[in-house]
Amino acid sequence: MALSGKVAIITGSSTGIGAGIAAVFAKEGAKLSLTGRNEKNLEEVVKNCKKAGCQDVLTNVGDITQDAFRRTLVETTKEKFGKIDILVNNAGIGGSKPLTSATKGEYDSTMAVNVEAPLFLTQLAAQHLIETKGNVVNISTCATTTIIPGLGVYVMSKAALDTFTRYLAQELASHGVRVNAVNPGYVPTQNMSELMTKEEIDEFHRRVVNATPIGRASSPEEIGHIVAFLASDKAAFVTGECFRADGGFSMTTPALA
Repeated sequence: MALSGKVAIITGSSTGIGAGIAAVFAKEGAKLSLTGRNEKNLEEVVKNCKKAGCQDVLTNVGDITQDAFRRTLVETTKEKFGKIDILVNNAGIGGSKPLTSATKGEYDSTMAVNVEAPLFLTQLAAQHLIETKGNVVNISTCATTTIIPGLGVYVMSKAALDTFTRYLAQELASHGVRVNAVNPGYVPTQNMSELMTKEEIDEFHRRVVNATPIGRASSPEEIGHIVAFLASDKAAFVTGECFRADGGFSMTTPALA
């Protein structure tokens, strides 16, 4: 159990990749502080974590873009568990629109969730992570190293998150805190239905899978295993890395254009 006894905050854990990370962390022995906006979904994630053997689960339902909520998340985690070892900045939002038609509101909301929230939550958690010689794992995207038409604002935000990862790793290295990112490829989640019609999702799925050498999409749990590795002592000499996990998709994305 690579994370036995470690206390981990996982944002955006009520669905998708975040739920997958929580499930893997539970199996690896971590104590969990989970947060998301959907209380019902979060309750299901907690049930799954407890079935996996993790009985120490704290939940906070709220908006990660709000400073008061971020403070509550850090403070309640420290109060319950006495420490914080791992922060997984997973919460994120996407969107599909050309840059030439993106609105100020869409830009602001994307940056608030994907860039500002990780920055300011990490600031609040940093001292606790320094005390435990802990680490941060940010969830980015493989698209920061290629071009996928229509994802400009989303990818801009994740490119900023990659830069944040490298700079923070440099700043915290002398304190014994590691900072890395995972850059997943295509992971089907229920949130996609909020952005596209079923027909659009089916077409996107077909095109991405065809452009992925491994020939399939990833599961949330597969990404969770990589996050668990980077968060564990097995990756003690790894920091400042943006770890691409996309089934080879980044090698072939011109076929998607």
